Amino acid sequence: MFERLIKAAIDTVTLPVSVAADVVTLGGALMDRPEPYTVTKAKRLGKDAGDVIKALAE
Repeated sequence: MFERLIKAAIDTVTLPVSVAADVVTLGGALMDRPEPYTVTKAKRLGKDAGDVIKALAE
């Protein structure tokens, strides 16, 4: 369970870095990405939060 909490905490802390990367790369357009870095990070945060909730329910 702690591993899941740590992953969620790291993703939360690094979210501003993803936002800054989107600003610098114009939403990932300069890097030829299918979606912005922030969207990818938000999806990962949602998955990590779901994993934490499932672990707490067990």
